[in-house]
Amino acid sequence: MIDLEQIRKHSPKDGDVFELPAGTPPQLAEQFAEALHVAVPGVRCLVLIGEVRQLDESAMNLAGWYRQ
Repeated sequence: MIDLEQIRKHSPKDGDVFELPAGTPPQLAEQFAEALHVAVPGVRCLVLIGEVRQLDESAMNLAGWYRQ
């Protein structure tokens, strides 16, 4: 039986980023992205697997991400 207290409504907007746990299979992440597209047509969201970190420019350069 579903506990109605646990139901949540989500309203994705353009540019939203969804971070799935690191162990999520790529196929499941793809299915999630497809479900978002069906549920909210025209909204562009990014679905990532794993922890998202914001890097400064020097950290990006050390990782090989050079600006051109």
